Amino acid sequence: MAKKQPSPTAPPWTYRDDVLSYTCHLAALLAGDADLSQVEEVLAPFPGRNVAGERFWAAGSVVVSDYRALGDGSWSVSTPFVFGTGAVGAGLVAGSLVGGAIARSRARQAAAAAAVPRWVPIEQGGIYLSPHGFHLYTPRVLAWSWNSITGATMVAPAVAHVTGDSKNGPVSWLIQSEWAELLFVTWANAMHPRHPQLVTGQWLPPGWVEHAQRHQRVPALPPAGPVT
Repeated sequence: MAKKQPSPTAPPWTYRDDVLSYTCHLAALLAGDADLSQVEEVLAPFPGRNVAGERFWAAGSVVVSDYRALGDGSWSVSTPFVFGTGAVGAGLVAGSLVGGAIARSRARQAAAAAAVPRWVPIEQGGIYLSPHGFHLYTPRVLAWSWNSITGATMVAPAVAHVTGDSKNGPVSWLIQSEWAELLFVTWANAMHPRHPQLVTGQWLPPGWVEHAQRHQRVPALPPAGPVT
C-alpha cells in the first residue's frame, strides 16, 4: 500500500520538526527508564564536566539572555557655548542654546530608556546536552548540572526560562535554542517530574503534534495526564 502523503496545505517538515521529533523520542525513553547508553553520542570539543564519562546526545546553537538594565538613568552632555555680538552673534547664541537643549533632551530620554530592565543577550555560541545537564560553549565552557537548575519553564517555542545557582549567585536566563525543549524535558524528568508542563505535555509548541500527524510522523510521546 502506498504511503499516505501529507496534505498539500500542510506546512513543510523542517529541521526544527526533526529536532522536536527526536526530543519526543528521548523524552519517551526518559519516562520509560530506558537504557540511555544506546542513544547515539554527539561528540564535543571538550569533555563533559557534570559526571565522569558524560556523553552528549544533542548539540546546537544558543543565545542566552539576562534580565537587566543597560544603564542607571544618569546622563551628561557637554555642549559648547557660543558668544557673539550683533544680529549674527545673537543668532549663533540662540542656535547654541537650542542645540544644547535638544542634546540634553535626547540624552535624558536615552538614559531613561536604558534604565528600563529588558532581556539582554549575554552569551551566544553552542549548547551541548546530556542526561545529566548541559554545557554552554561560547567558546568558554560553562557546565550546568540539573541539580544546579532551580526552575525551568517553556515560555515560547525554542525558548526556555531557566533559573539556577551559579558560582556568582542566582541567575535568571532565557535560553533560546532549537534544543530548548530537550533541555526542559530532561531537567523536569530528573528534578521535577510533577512540573505542570511536563505532566500535561504542554512543553511542546501548540499544534505541533497535529502538524506531525499531518505528515504521518507522530513520534513516541511520553504519557501525559492531569496533576493529582
